[in-house]
Amino acid sequence: MSPPIRNPLRRHTVVVVDRVLVGQDERGQDVYQDQEREVSGCNMQPMQSTETADGRTQVVTRWRLAGPPGMGLTPLSRVRWRGTTYEVDGDAGEHGSYGGLLDHTETMLKVVTG
Repeated sequence: MSPPIRNPLRRHTVVVVDRVLVGQDERGQDVYQDQEREVSGCNMQPMQSTETADGRTQVVTRWRLAGPPGMGLTPLSRVRWRGTTYEVDGDAGEHGSYGGLLDHTETMLKVVTG
């Protein structure tokens, strides 16, 4: 069997920050902890940026992340790349393809400033 073809577009490595339930506090409230993991074979692409100026300037910037299948992203996950931390915007999609060549995880990311 031949080795899989490497996708030259998936050359980025990101850090996924998962919010994991680790127990409960003395009042029975859930306690979460951030756990980080590196994921290689990703592609980050800018999508759009919008600016709102109603007394203060707020900028929302969106990116598209395509990565390996089975990344395990949730709406509570965050992604750090090149020093910026992005929120996962909605549910990530798991895409399959005939023969598995184009299998991948895809999600939209956003960062809000201002």
